[in-house]
Amino acid sequence: MSPAVTSIALLVLVGVVALVIKWFTQDEAPEPRKPTVDPVDEVLAEVQDLDPEEVAEVAAVDSEGMAFVPDGETVRLIPPPEPGGIMPTRRHTHEIDRGDLIGARVVRGAPDFDPWRLEALGRDYEYRAWFFETEEAASAARDVFERCVVVPPRDEDDEPKPPTSEDFEEARRRDEETEHALDSTE
Repeated sequence: MSPAVTSIALLVLVGVVALVIKWFTQDEAPEPRKPTVDPVDEVLAEVQDLDPEEVAEVAAVDSEGMAFVPDGETVRLIPPPEPGGIMPTRRHTHEIDRGDLIGARVVRGAPDFDPWRLEALGRDYEYRAWFFETEEAASAARDVFERCVVVPPRDEDDEPKPPTSEDFEEARRRDEETEHALDSTE
């Protein structure tokens, strides 16, 4: 046999073997891939005694590194690791429970200080705020608050009456006045 015929015969043989292998293996279903869990989620899960897949639902992270994690009718605010890599424990987290907030909104902040701000009002119309680098992160945190913890007050007809822009502005004004008064006493 000439070298050309031998080469062609080998190519045909390889092709036939490949087709046979493909034909016999096509009925086998591929093994389902196990979802990968982010290493940060694994550490948060370990520290918080949660399932890593639950922690994977970190809604947002604010400018200071605080993670907003929904947990049923609670939102856990988990601070970033302390310098030196020490992870916060459950007692370092802050929990906001259903009904602790009556409203939440996202507003534009000061570009060099807090590009986006998540503002919330507590039961007594007290002002709370968290700062974010992006509108998307602030909106994601607002959405998890609204889904898990925000319960607006009711009007005389027992209908929900969410706080108005004026309510937020008045609460922020009172908060700033209190802060200035405390600064002036130091």
